[in-house]
Amino acid sequence: MTKTGSVLAFSALFAAACASSPALEQVASESIINPQGHVIGHKDVVRDTRTGEDSERTTYYKPQRNAAGEVVAYEETVPEGVVIRATDGRRIGVRYQDLRTRGSNPGSGGVTVTMPDDASK
Repeated sequence: MTKTGSVLAFSALFAAACASSPALEQVASESIINPQGHVIGHKDVVRDTRTGEDSERTTYYKPQRNAAGEVVAYEETVPEGVVIRATDGRRIGVRYQDLRTRGSNPGSGGVTVTMPDDASK
C-alpha cells in the first residue's frame, strides 16, 4: 500500500471514529441522601442505545453554608453555571457565569438568581 493510500485509509477511519458518538438515554435516576436527610447528589443510569451497555453517573452537590456554618443549600454544577438546590433537593435558584465580566472582576462567581420559597413549590 502506498503512503497516500495509507493516509487516506487512516483519515477515513479517524473520521468514522469521530463521527460516531454514543447515543445515550437515561434509564433511571436516584437521589443520594446523607444521614441528616439532605439530598447531596444523584445517580443516573444511562444506556448506550447502540450497544445496550448501561453505565452509572454519580453527581455530588457542593454544600453552601450560612454565617453560622450550617448547611442551607447545595450547588449542582452544570455547563451553563450552577443550579442551587434546597436541602430537600428542590431547585431554588441558578447562578449563571457571565464570562464578559471575568476580566474586570475575576473573583466573581457570576450572577445569582434565587426564587422565594413559595415561588419554588
